[in-house]
Amino acid sequence: MRRLITIVAPVYNERENIELAHRQIEAIHEERLADRFDLEVILVDDGSTDGSTEILRRLAVKHDHVRLVILARNFGHQAAISAGYHYANGDVIVTMDSDLQHPAEKIPEMVTRWQEGYDVVYAVREADHGGFLKRWCSRAFYRVFNLFSPTKILPGSADFRLITRQVRDALNQLPERCRFLRGLIPWLGFRSTEVTYTPRPRMAGEPKYRFFHSLGLSVTAFTGFSVAPLRGLLVLGVLFLLVSVGYLVYCFADWLTGGTVVRGWPSIVALIVLTQGLMLIAFGIQAEYLAKIIQEVKQRPEFVVREVVGDIREQNRVVRDTPEQPAPDPPTTEPTSAQEAET
Repeated sequence: MRRLITIVAPVYNERENIELAHRQIEAIHEERLADRFDLEVILVDDGSTDGSTEILRRLAVKHDHVRLVILARNFGHQAAISAGYHYANGDVIVTMDSDLQHPAEKIPEMVTRWQEGYDVVYAVREADHGGFLKRWCSRAFYRVFNLFSPTKILPGSADFRLITRQVRDALNQLPERCRFLRGLIPWLGFRSTEVTYTPRPRMAGEPKYRFFHSLGLSVTAFTGFSVAPLRGLLVLGVLFLLVSVGYLVYCFADWLTGGTVVRGWPSIVALIVLTQGLMLIAFGIQAEYLAKIIQEVKQRPEFVVREVVGDIREQNRVVRDTPEQPAPDPPTTEPTSAQEAET
């Protein structure tokens, strides 16, 4: 029996790159995989506004192996990938960006590593790319995250990876809405390996994932996989307590010997400003954790599907698949209301 490979590609305002990316995926499949595997391509439109939706729709109508999942609005990169995972039918699922920076030529190598017995195959960048600030922040993030989190992620890894259906099913059972897939998949603990690749330059268009998007994803990563910031506040509080006690002992000893401790207001004002600043930082860190708790407690779906174009299997026609409360089956071509998606 022939096996199925699913390619999941989130799309947000990539009208210049979509068709070329699809042709490259088709070419690699025909040249190196078609004799053993069937192909399914799931394109997730994450609220595009530049005409990408019409191009995606034409691809889904023209090609039997192309499926289109249109989200009701822009829910973000991680949510779009999760939507693709929910609709994927493949024995293995490869996620890659639609801007052509993830080389499709690496897919056969990833499939080979899967056939060797690995459940997860990460594609890791051979070298950093982008400007100096982006490279420095990327290296700092991976080092700090792996230092303070019990879940380790590969430096240079992104969302270009292969997972098996078993990993996908385990991932879909996780209830959290604020997702950091680069941490969730290693947390599952399946056997994994890596391949290296060199990112390609963008063919057209501007990067959609900018600095503040990366910063927001970093905050989600730390608040979801590490309590080190909260424990750091405790250590900082104890440290300031010891400094305060030591200063009181010094003042008392100086008073006994007839000395003068207070020489002016500047030192007092500086100390007040410092402590107030630290308190605000502490409140901000706590607020980030509280915000994530509020989002999880609300249990809103991670994404809402407006329309599905293509022959998606009945068992995968879901908006949010949870063991406790499975979502209803949306029709293949008819829009799905937000109320039905949240049911």
